[in-house]
Amino acid sequence: MEPIALGHNTPPGDLDDLLAAVAAGSGRDLYNSETLPPEAYTSPAFFELEKEKIFRRDWLPIGHTGQIPNVGDYFTFDIMGELLVAVRGKDGEVRVMSRVCLHRWAPVAQGKGNTKLFSCPFHRWGYGLDGKLVVAPHMEKAEGFDPKRCTLPHIRSEVVEGTIYICFSDETPSLAPRLASFAERMKGFRLKDLIVAYSMEFTCEFNWKIAVETFMESYHHIGAHAKTLQDKHPGGLSYGEDSHEAWTASHQPLRPDLPTETNMQSGLPPFPDLPDEVRRDSGLYLIYPFNLIGTHADRIHWTTLIPVSANRTTWVRHVLVQPEALELPNLAEIAARMKAIGQRIADEDLEVNSMQQYGATSTYAQVGRLSHLESAVWQLSDYVRRRIAA
Repeated sequence: MEPIALGHNTPPGDLDDLLAAVAAGSGRDLYNSETLPPEAYTSPAFFELEKEKIFRRDWLPIGHTGQIPNVGDYFTFDIMGELLVAVRGKDGEVRVMSRVCLHRWAPVAQGKGNTKLFSCPFHRWGYGLDGKLVVAPHMEKAEGFDPKRCTLPHIRSEVVEGTIYICFSDETPSLAPRLASFAERMKGFRLKDLIVAYSMEFTCEFNWKIAVETFMESYHHIGAHAKTLQDKHPGGLSYGEDSHEAWTASHQPLRPDLPTETNMQSGLPPFPDLPDEVRRDSGLYLIYPFNLIGTHADRIHWTTLIPVSANRTTWVRHVLVQPEALELPNLAEIAARMKAIGQRIADEDLEVNSMQQYGATSTYAQVGRLSHLESAVWQLSDYVRRRIAA
């Protein structure tokens, strides 16, 4: 393959030019790979196309079953302009529904909690955990009104290894079969059985792809995390896997001269069935397009993104632990300490990623060459290219 020429990148004048520039990077292997054009991170028109071709067609992660372990537990989640609620029903099943009242559109649920009835604050219409209307005051004179026809719309959903995924398309194939190999990988981490120790949410002034790429590569440890992660998990030791149909993975091993116990100093009970080589690794998993899962010897960092615009993303993280951790008398102290460390590392990423987004708007920004340490960046770019071209 001919070397990729680099030079001044004239911003595409319209979406067609940008799509041609995106497609030009197709068909390269890792050692000849390059980034998407910077305009793919800044263009509102390209973001609208991503909404249509990716977010409206693929499976999107909205949460983990550890957030709603009991009947009546619920949490709300808004994405793609849709107001949603996930709830544990009386039958123990997880359902995802619209939370917009079918009377005059006020949301029937906010935040998270436990309930027997979703009650609209406007006129007190009430819906059961299955979404069926059970209360509608003063509607007896409304001719032809049938409460049985008023059920909150259900959103197509699947639960895989504890993660709750939704899909707005009826034509997209089921996700579970395509994640069978991922589920096998997660067995030792008990992912589907974990509970939420604490959560974090960040408003990111950058494109969703930047958030995914940064999570999935450890090359940047030598820069952004020089004072935090680089010492124990040197970026130069990181490596990626070949991409599977619906997921990929990267790894950031512990420095060889450090004992395995270095990865188990949080105070949480370690997963009992992990071999030593897995305990020494911090795994980084991406279920396309933006479910990010970080595996550790004693916990899981579970992340989803909410793409808001071409240059704004909401980052939601739940730190998942084994149920036995609830018995620790100092769990709150452990969680507070881990949260402080996580905030420091997140701040390092947020700062440099915001700078990166700003730099991408420059006339002189151009397609960049990728290192072999950035295989997941290359894989995500190929995923976007394929979806946009579909």
